[in-house]
Amino acid sequence: MPWYKILRQHNKTDYRYESSESKALFQYISRGDWHISVSEWNPKKLDYKSLQTFYIEIQSALQSGLQLNQAISHFALSSTHPKIANTCKAILSELENGALFNQTLSRLAKPSAAPYCQLLNSQGSREDCEKSLSMSITQLNTLLDCSQRLLKAMLYPFSIIQIALIILIANQAMKKAENESYLLDLINPISIYCACSIIQFIILKSLHQGQACYWLEKYSGTFRLTKLFSLLSTTRKTGITLQHALKNMPEYFQHQPIKEDIYQVYYTLRLGKNYVNSFPADWFPNESAIALHSAGQDGDIERALLLAEKEHTKRWQKVITLLEKLIPAACLLIAGGFVASALIALYAPLIEMT
Repeated sequence: MPWYKILRQHNKTDYRYESSESKALFQYISRGDWHISVSEWNPKKLDYKSLQTFYIEIQSALQSGLQLNQAISHFALSSTHPKIANTCKAILSELENGALFNQTLSRLAKPSAAPYCQLLNSQGSREDCEKSLSMSITQLNTLLDCSQRLLKAMLYPFSIIQIALIILIANQAMKKAENESYLLDLINPISIYCACSIIQFIILKSLHQGQACYWLEKYSGTFRLTKLFSLLSTTRKTGITLQHALKNMPEYFQHQPIKEDIYQVYYTLRLGKNYVNSFPADWFPNESAIALHSAGQDGDIERALLLAEKEHTKRWQKVITLLEKLIPAACLLIAGGFVASALIALYAPLIEMT
């Protein structure tokens, strides 16, 4: 369903999430509000980064003594982030019409970030809300940390590539225009420089926004299992049972095989099978496998989940550390190719003279 922007008297603006424009109009007309203008509104959806910023601002407001609704109202009027300000205005409009906070926030987030909107406990006390906010921010920090580490690892080799290409262009520009192909020879390195700069900008921007998570989830089984057990730990701290937590887990993943595995575990447990026969063997490596077997005897799976989370986190830290070394090395190889081209072009006249 689309969002609609409703302009009312005295420059008041509402935002509604409805199935059609006529339905949005009817709700206002039925209340006697005739002087309105309705247009479709396409909000800028929240990604991991902007959702994290939103949660941090809400957490700061709650710690200052405000209630959740008061905090949303405050940021709708005074937030320095335009995206967050518009998001708060839309949430306020929906809350005034009886919508649930989590559901409304999910509609204003990208599909990949929408499940993290459900971690927030908006129906409990302010303390419960603060606690759930803290856990949500921790989860988003974990996801964004991977992107930030890769971003820092790429800055140096990307700079080397830029310098090498600039040297290549400068060397070509200093050559005398001896023939008609001079401009064509200059266009070639400039085109390469522009193409590389655009690619680098896209990569750096996506890493800054935390989009490395999509690729890591797609190609790294270690990352998927680390994310799964971290989310299980977080959701269970809110009092949710293991089966209920597993039921919601597929929403947090884009990778189809892991979603199927989670559903299989959930329905196997629902059928009354024991833990050992319900979970895939690779989910509980090393010591956690022994703890899982013990859980099949005494029914206490907490230790197995904790050990599995620690083991997968340790494995993922090794993988991300390796990536931090391999990716810059690969980028430096590319940079080395550009540097070699620049040096050859620079010293070619001297070699010809000898």
